[in-house]
Amino acid sequence: MIEKVLFALGAVIAFEGFFLAIIPERLKKTLSQISIISNKHLSRIGLVMMTIGIVIIGVTDF
Repeated sequence: MIEKVLFALGAVIAFEGFFLAIIPERLKKTLSQISIISNKHLSRIGLVMMTIGIVIIGVTDF
């Protein structure tokens, strides 16, 4: 189980680093637009994304 968590953490870090390296200006613009969205809505989006991620990690056997 810990291997899956570490793999997922590494994948997220690599994924985010890729976008920071390739399109930093676009990423900054997108992040500034997120500040317009309400906290309640962002929390819901975060919970959905977290649930999807946990399910993917749970069903992945590598």
